Amino acid sequence: MNLYRIIYSSYGKPDLGYHDLRDIMQKSEINNQRDGITGMLCYGDFVFLQILEGDRTTISNTFNRISQDPRHHTPELIECRPIKSRIFGVWSMKTVNLSDLKSEQVKNLILKYSTSDTMKPHNMSPKQCLSLMQELAVFYDK
Repeated sequence: MNLYRIIYSSYGKPDLGYHDLRDIMQKSEINNQRDGITGMLCYGDFVFLQILEGDRTTISNTFNRISQDPRHHTPELIECRPIKSRIFGVWSMKTVNLSDLKSEQVKNLILKYSTSDTMKPHNMSPKQCLSLMQELAVFYDK
């Protein structure tokens, strides 16, 4: 199996609630564990940023399925590339809701990789998105 990573962003619907995020997280964990996918999902400022790692065909199919979910819109593929190893291999899907802890530290972390202290992955490079997600994973794992 050749490993690949995709990074994508999308916009959450205005009425997206905590129960929706919880449902997304629970289904992602089950489906991804079954399919050998690892990654991280971040949500804040009505924006999703997600990284999926695994077999190219499997993550492509997963991205296509996710793209059809009515709880978000305008999915944009930021990167799809082969990787040597997984970065998020510990999690079938780590989920971070920035709305829960919108601290100065998190704002500064977002600002480190972006032009603003709010999530705007469409204005970030793939490397900036990946670095932000890695640091958020460490921050929220404390």
